[in-house]
Amino acid sequence: MNSRERFLTAMRRSEPDRVPFDFALGFSQLQTERLKSITGHSDPNEYFNTDVRNVGGVGSREPCDHSRYHPMLPARAWVDEWGIGHLPTQSDSILHGNLEGFIYPMLQLTSAQDARDYPLPDIDAAYRYEGVSEQVSRLHDRGLAVAAHMQCTIFEIAWYMRSMERLLIDFYEHSTFASVLLDRITALRCAQARHLAASGADVIGFGDDIGSQRGLLMRLSMWRTWIKPCLAQVIDAARETNPDILVFYHSDGNVEAAVADLIDIGVDILNPVQPECMDPAHLKREYGRDLSFWGTIGTQSTFPFGSPDDVVREVRHRIETVGVGGGLMIAPTHMVEPDVPWENIIAMVDTVKNSGSASRE
Repeated sequence: MNSRERFLTAMRRSEPDRVPFDFALGFSQLQTERLKSITGHSDPNEYFNTDVRNVGGVGSREPCDHSRYHPMLPARAWVDEWGIGHLPTQSDSILHGNLEGFIYPMLQLTSAQDARDYPLPDIDAAYRYEGVSEQVSRLHDRGLAVAAHMQCTIFEIAWYMRSMERLLIDFYEHSTFASVLLDRITALRCAQARHLAASGADVIGFGDDIGSQRGLLMRLSMWRTWIKPCLAQVIDAARETNPDILVFYHSDGNVEAAVADLIDIGVDILNPVQPECMDPAHLKREYGRDLSFWGTIGTQSTFPFGSPDDVVREVRHRIETVGVGGGLMIAPTHMVEPDVPWENIIAMVDTVKNSGSASRE
């Protein structure tokens, strides 16, 4: 099998020749520098010959002016096309994007009209996706599977603008404001999903972190009322354009309470399945007829702190449990941070590549 055949077989819940793998959110800056110093390569996917590559659109040609929402920005802060201010932490001249703070442009807004007037980016514009189909075709010609991702799809992008505290309060006390904001985001995401689904990509990735390590960040009933219908619209938009596209959903944390609902609205693949707070084998038993799993190698535990032998055991255990019958894509559950030993990365890759099908393990 080539990588694309392997990936599609596994994610459609049949057993491939071996379990596919990738590095999910990639390598951190320091880990990338280590890769380059050891191998001369700067792209872990190319060096390790992973099974999936990512595509996406380009940024806006004419970004909105959000200066009125940021009258005073700290040094080193920058503003993205949604108007969200980012303030990275810094240690020994290394910027840590995963630890940056947010400066919320909608924090002081009060009325539904404020929510209507706030400038949102033109992610629905066709020019942003020119050339994506060609990228997909070139990757398919290499035998690779292709994913088109839409991170921070609805809930996260909304609270990045509003703040999580205020958005959750809005759900209770300012429902019109919340409805306007989510409806505007959802409409843009539906258009984006149509563009990406039309590219020929094999999987479209949605994501909103809705879980802590103890459970959902909000009551399931609140998620069902406010977020699930919006996500369902975006998934439907992708499927209307390409009925065969696989739907991937990312949320860190323990999201088991929402898994049945995610399946209900068309999710095919759950990521990252953190083993520190969810049992991948249990999820496979409970939901494996309808759901595949992408991730499962703990970046809070085994990958940084275990030995290479521990990594080998964990990868084999996932293949022997979650991988049986298909439905497993091995990956670290988050970015490969600097504290992951090089030997552990090699152990994961070698174990996957030498594994064979789960039924023969």
